[in-house]
Amino acid sequence: MQFLVSLATTYINDQASKNIWDRLSQILADTDGICYYRYPSITSSTNSVPDLTLLAYGYQPIIIKCLPYNLDEIQEIDPERWIINDTKNDSPLLELDDYSEGLNTKFGRKRNLRRRLEVIKVVALPFISEIDFRQRFNPEELLLDNTKIIWSNLSVDNVLVPIPIDKQLNDNEWQLAKSVFQGVALDKGTIDKSEQIQSLGQAIIELEKQITLLDPEQHKAAVQIAPGPQRIRGLAGTGKTVVLAKKAAIIHNTSELLEKRILFTFNTQSLYNQAKSLISKYYRDDNTEDPDWEGRLHIRHGWGSSDTERRSGVYSDICKRYELPTMSLRQAQKIDPKTPFRACCKQILNIGIEPFYDYIIVDEAQDFPPEFFQILFQLCIPNEQTGLRCIYWAYDELQSLSSLEIPGATELFGLDINGNPNINIDGEDYPGGMEKDIVLRQSYRCPQSVLMLAHGIGLGIYAPRGCVQMLSDKVSWSAIGYDVVQGNLAEDEDTVIFRPEENSPNKISGEYETKLDEKVIGIRVLQNVEEELVWVSQSIHEDIKVKKVPPEKIVVVSLDQRNAISYFQIIQRHLHKLNIPSLIPGLIRGTADFFAESGAVTLSTVWKAKGNEAPIIYIINFDYLYQYAEEIESRNRAFTSISRSKGWIRISGTGKQMLAVEKELEKIIKNIPYFRFKFPDMERVRRLDATETSRRRKQVKTVEIATQQILKIDDNALASLSPEILKKLEEKVTRIRQISERVGDED
Repeated sequence: MQFLVSLATTYINDQASKNIWDRLSQILADTDGICYYRYPSITSSTNSVPDLTLLAYGYQPIIIKCLPYNLDEIQEIDPERWIINDTKNDSPLLELDDYSEGLNTKFGRKRNLRRRLEVIKVVALPFISEIDFRQRFNPEELLLDNTKIIWSNLSVDNVLVPIPIDKQLNDNEWQLAKSVFQGVALDKGTIDKSEQIQSLGQAIIELEKQITLLDPEQHKAAVQIAPGPQRIRGLAGTGKTVVLAKKAAIIHNTSELLEKRILFTFNTQSLYNQAKSLISKYYRDDNTEDPDWEGRLHIRHGWGSSDTERRSGVYSDICKRYELPTMSLRQAQKIDPKTPFRACCKQILNIGIEPFYDYIIVDEAQDFPPEFFQILFQLCIPNEQTGLRCIYWAYDELQSLSSLEIPGATELFGLDINGNPNINIDGEDYPGGMEKDIVLRQSYRCPQSVLMLAHGIGLGIYAPRGCVQMLSDKVSWSAIGYDVVQGNLAEDEDTVIFRPEENSPNKISGEYETKLDEKVIGIRVLQNVEEELVWVSQSIHEDIKVKKVPPEKIVVVSLDQRNAISYFQIIQRHLHKLNIPSLIPGLIRGTADFFAESGAVTLSTVWKAKGNEAPIIYIINFDYLYQYAEEIESRNRAFTSISRSKGWIRISGTGKQMLAVEKELEKIIKNIPYFRFKFPDMERVRRLDATETSRRRKQVKTVEIATQQILKIDDNALASLSPEILKKLEEKVTRIRQISERVGDED
């Protein structure tokens, strides 16, 4: 039985609820289920939420109002009002009745649960005995149907009502009931069986239904509203965006927090629609209206669109509020070419920003400079009870191969005038077992083979020129869901890394690989780019027209960043001839946040795709992985692109280099679920940082210029060189040919 506290600030002093839960937990310790404190919120006439709501396998759902009063504090009770400590209160019985109607309705929306679950209403009076209460009041005259009481003896026998035998839930129905109770209801009915899946499109529907149900750690991170800062970290695909969206919806819908302002911010503009859709979905699960987007819940890109009226950002909002000019991308790049947004943040960091938001939620935290977090610290109103800032930020483990270490809270938020950290997530948990630093280890987005392919390619474990990056200790491997089963991660040592199956629960694509003759990872080598673009277009046509895949479930990404847009435009023309709509985010002004629009295939650069996901990802120009000057960045882009997939990957490229790439890909696939390799020289790996790409680019440019100059020189002039120089030139050309052939023959 899992116990989740939503509001720690009230739970810490709620001894009545603690007593009741302690008793229930003794009885239900080994029973599968969930018990919440002050969750979930369901719209009713009173907007009151029971102190405890419980769903235990084999029993009817239970809602409990825990009253922390002694008998002398209750002066008068009637069916409508209770007078407690000289104050009139709505009858707790009516509050329970309103809530039970709402919860019963939620279960009743699912045909398989209809008329099988009936909420049990309970009033708990843990500081009053039944005898004393009956001497003063007559409880039978007040109780509505099926309302029960827990007295000071804490007997709960009459509260735990088994589901009748003829209405018992099977495993699939139990999962459905839990999803409804969580507020993450599966889209349609119970989980289908694989025999019913006849097309790739149907398999995708099933995939997305199975991913929807949060695991206990994800759900815990979403439901708990920490009374101070909290970091949530995990691999790409561990559900951080979903967790944050649900957390935003829960805060916005919590009756005690109805007047609080919430900021939800992120780095990738195309994440805007996904964030808004997810928050709306979770909020409307218990409401008939949309969230208050204008007043209390703001979704903001970190920077903001150039069209500030259409897509505001945290930075652009502040500039507008303080009547400051906003800095354009070009202006910011002149000040800070590497991290232009940092220049914008520095512009406003010291203007004296007034606190504005009560809760700040940050997705894609790894993509923001520290100065942005220091702005958020100023924007956040201290919590009334704790004095702490309620800033929740999600950080991707290994999202960027150029940075494997997560910066600490002090590094991000800085120090106060006394040299103390502005934000601290060290020390004991918050009340109710709320962790300050949550690690999500299970990657739900990517199937195991896809995720391991992303890591294998990104790190360059089997690369011809050796690893480009590496995790140097067992703790780091464990944090992203791997076990080191052989070796001590020492140079030139035989090393075996293993990924347990349970850390990659998404098995849907593998389940249908044989049944649908649909490889999880497809690799295609073509003669030239023109042929490649035609093949991609025709394959997409087959996906949509034959395999019944909705167009918005398909994304095409290119590793060739320089020519990506021109290639996408060619694909777009091919698709248009096949009557398939497509879009290129950001190609036309105002479309930067268009991604996975209904009815259209998305053709995206890697950085536009970052933060988004799709069941089917095509990655074109994969031969670009072996470009000497761009090798490190290309592997970084390949890692990001592959890890966008929730199901299937189609990789294509051209020529001899792609044949070499294919061998590297196949070696990774062959060894899954293991990586078997010689551990690299970490000093060499550490030298392959961002400056290495710059150095290689300069080298290639120098070679191009020098080669052009040599080709222009008269042959007779070259022939006049000394025999020693000519011999060295011949040897150089021979070595170049050998390197080129070796790359092509690499196993």
